[in-house]
Amino acid sequence: MMLKELWRKTMGFHPGASACGGVQNKKFRILPHMTHTGEFHLERLTVLLRNRYGRSFNGKVDDSIRELMHFASRVQDQDVQRELLLFYLNCSPVIQEYLRSARLLSDDHFLAHNRETRRAG
Repeated sequence: MMLKELWRKTMGFHPGASACGGVQNKKFRILPHMTHTGEFHLERLTVLLRNRYGRSFNGKVDDSIRELMHFASRVQDQDVQRELLLFYLNCSPVIQEYLRSARLLSDDHFLAHNRETRRAG
């Protein structure tokens, strides 16, 4: 928990502000918080979705990344789910919190279930 708080302070987040705060979801910028490894897995996920499903996403635009996350969370493909999980695990804590809190992921996705258990706990 302390590491997440330190990350927020260094990135300019205020204690009361959260990536999951109502209107902020639409304004939340994904790209400034992207790690190098997160970019790598996002690129792999993009290529995988393009090759298997013919879907193209521009990884340089936040709205396109949101659309990619939503589509990938609904696909019942083990390789896609693996890359989505690797992206999630290798991105910053701020993006992880945003993905858990925003309604980008389908409701039956395991990260969405994680969102509910975190709120209850």
